[in-house]
Amino acid sequence: MTKPRIELHYNLQEFILNNGSIADKLRLLSAGYKIESRHQEETLDLLGNTLNPDGGVPFNMAPGNPSSVKETAEILPLIYKYKDSHQELIQRMVGFLVARQKNDGGFAETLNLNDMIEDKWGTTTGREWYPVGKSITWLTGKALDALCLVGYDDEVRLKRARDFLMYSQHEDGHWPDFKGQNISDPLSTGNILPALKAIGVNSNNKVYKDGRAALLQRLKASVENELTCDMVDLHSVGPPGTEKERELIKNGVGLIVSSQNPDGGWRIIGAKKSDPELSSILAFVVSNCTVNT
Repeated sequence: MTKPRIELHYNLQEFILNNGSIADKLRLLSAGYKIESRHQEETLDLLGNTLNPDGGVPFNMAPGNPSSVKETAEILPLIYKYKDSHQELIQRMVGFLVARQKNDGGFAETLNLNDMIEDKWGTTTGREWYPVGKSITWLTGKALDALCLVGYDDEVRLKRARDFLMYSQHEDGHWPDFKGQNISDPLSTGNILPALKAIGVNSNNKVYKDGRAALLQRLKASVENELTCDMVDLHSVGPPGTEKERELIKNGVGLIVSSQNPDGGWRIIGAKKSDPELSSILAFVVSNCTVNT
């Protein structure tokens, strides 16, 4: 295994290989871990066999479920490194994402996902942040970032998504989950900033600067309160511009490392067992932050 530059205390790779989904294993590869080639091919083949006829990844990675923009947009950047051998797979996923863009430039999930989203998130944290049938800011961020990373070249569509995001930011620097929502959702910001950067929005642009400053402020508070789950957005601030930012990122990575569980993973707040999805995301964050710093 090629180790990330930051050493973890426990065996994350074994935890993900034994408990993780396709997406979790692909994140592990993107985080710098080496998995035997046969496992890589098995994972990619399983992904291809799991895709729906429309090219989308089924909700919750469960065969037979309707396709999800969220699932597809999260996985697409993780397989682009295999573009030479899996170009057809990538193009099918791109086609699905493009078909989910609405007239206002944003991306939305279809109505037939409503009950599944409610079952997964509605009874615990609530799911005001994840409506169906309307353009969602953080979902648009994920889709735009993915399309840019794979080289999708329809500039009209990409710029429509960019403008949807640029003109929906709140004064506090964060974004609502959708246009017309009065409150900001700081968790949206970490999904949107990478997309703005990918589409070429200058780092000196007011929208980007305000969003980044707001995200840094939230992460600072989260580190102070030892909220490890919030560190999923740590890499979204990009390379540090000051020593204070560098220290914040260092402390955030340190919080992730120190809160790892003996089974190799990390727990969602209130849960008793480690969560493979959160664990693979945090591994990806650690890898990206150590590269950037």
